[in-house]
Amino acid sequence: MQKARLLQQADLDDTIQKFASSPCGMNEGDPVYFGYWSKEEVLNFLKELLESERIGINAFATIGRAADLHVADLVFESELAQGSICVLLKKEIAMRGGTDAVRSKNTTAMPSVKCSLQRVIAIASCNQTRLADMIEEAILNIFDSKLNAKLMYLLLLHRKQVEQLETLLT
Repeated sequence: MQKARLLQQADLDDTIQKFASSPCGMNEGDPVYFGYWSKEEVLNFLKELLESERIGINAFATIGRAADLHVADLVFESELAQGSICVLLKKEIAMRGGTDAVRSKNTTAMPSVKCSLQRVIAIASCNQTRLADMIEEAILNIFDSKLNAKLMYLLLLHRKQVEQLETLLT
C-alpha cells in the first residue's frame, strides 16, 4: 500500500514538473519569468503615469488660483514637485526608447476656479491618492531596482501631498 502511494507521488511530481516548465523562449533568469512587467508594459505605465502627473499639475494650479496666498504658496510647492516629476518621467521614457506621451484630447479636465475650493482640493486629493496607488502597484511589478527607487520616492511624495491636501480640507 505504501509502495503504491510512493509511486503515485512520483507520478504526480513528474506531472507537476511538466506543467510548471517555463514557456518557450523564456529563460528562468528572465524577470518576466517571475511575473514582472515586460519593457513594453513598464514603458506604457510610465506614459500613463506622466499623463496623470500632468493632471496633478493642473489640479494644484487650479487650487492655487482659487485659494488665499498662504494656501497658494503651499500648493505652489506641490505644483513644482509635480512638474519635476513630469521631467523625470519624460527622461525615464526617453531612456527606455519611448517617445513622450501625446496628450490625449479626452484627459480629465479639472474644474474651473468657479468651483468651490473644497471641491477642487477634494478632486486633487483623489487624483494624488490614485497616483500613489498606481505607483505602489507598479513597484511590485517592475524588476528594475533603479526605477523602483525613483518610484518609491514618488510614492512618498504623493502620500505627503495627500496628507497636505487633506489638512486643507479640514
